[in-house]
Amino acid sequence: MKKTAALLLGLLLSLTALTAAGGTQGDPLISLSYLTDVFTQSLESAVSTRLDASDDAVRAAAGQGQPVLPSGPAGLEEHTLKEGDVLSGSTGLVVVPLGGGVTLDVSGGAVVDVTGGTEVFSGALLPDHRYIVAENSQASFTVTTPAAVMSYEGGGVLTRSLSPDYYSAACALREAGLFRGSGSGVGDGFDLYLAPTRGESLVMFLRLLGEEADALAYTGAHPFTDVPGWLDRYVAWAWQRGYTSGVAADRFGSDQPVSAVEYEEFLLRALGYSTAGVDDYTTSLERALGLGALTQGEYTMLRETAFLRAHAAYVSWYSLDMPLNGGTETLARHLISAGRMTEAQLEAARTQINFSRIS
Repeated sequence: MKKTAALLLGLLLSLTALTAAGGTQGDPLISLSYLTDVFTQSLESAVSTRLDASDDAVRAAAGQGQPVLPSGPAGLEEHTLKEGDVLSGSTGLVVVPLGGGVTLDVSGGAVVDVTGGTEVFSGALLPDHRYIVAENSQASFTVTTPAAVMSYEGGGVLTRSLSPDYYSAACALREAGLFRGSGSGVGDGFDLYLAPTRGESLVMFLRLLGEEADALAYTGAHPFTDVPGWLDRYVAWAWQRGYTSGVAADRFGSDQPVSAVEYEEFLLRALGYSTAGVDDYTTSLERALGLGALTQGEYTMLRETAFLRAHAAYVSWYSLDMPLNGGTETLARHLISAGRMTEAQLEAARTQINFSRIS
């Protein structure tokens, strides 16, 4: 019971610290009276029962090929997840969605949104809210977007889906020196659940061309007034090379989201199959399908799904194995020959991929 008491005390202390201020309209928190009078009514016995049965849970999960998540007071641990992944757990499981879509389903009882000061029984969860599975409750947290990031602790079982692991594609591109995080600090900063912008897409385009170093060293100007400092050299280089003309005479549209059609056009230009101002960019997906740059499954997915950074990482990775127009040399081999990527980087990148291509 010492372990049970310690776990219970740690949980109560953390909840008390969160609610000691009583909560205000601007900072709503679950009331302390609820936590002490209702939430903890049977928490100790529930936690004790779960601890006593932990060995059985480990064996059962291992037999089903499902990893048992770490439990205990060590703190929340961040995890990158994909669509269809399900985290299941009972009393005391703490979950904080950090990015992407996550829905909740509860069998009996409820889940407490400590941040919002409410009980939750089902539906989409709010990002950066702390959720705790209440007494005598069994909850399932399901990822509903191509990629998501969650922190959790307190035990549970994660069931992985067969969806593509876009995070591994992003890691592979990072190994190859072609993809970087946004600096958000969540999920390595990849932000795969967000839509890519024109600025981000241009940077990826220039990296795939092997011209990033040239862009950063370029000292010329451009006519646009909406380009942030980090993007300035890329836009100037792309403008003088004729790669982009912006969305208006004085606007590049740096923060505007990019569609799958527009991003695939960037890739086709990098591969030499399209030219700005010559080819109709609105047909990029159909042309990519005909050229073999996209499979039928990828074409359908890009047509039917909101385009995210996850998809940008996916199609960018597979473009590396596409031959350049007019020859047999792939984009990856071209980048290596040009000194923009090493053989070791490419091999390290390939080890990151842990899923099959969408057919």
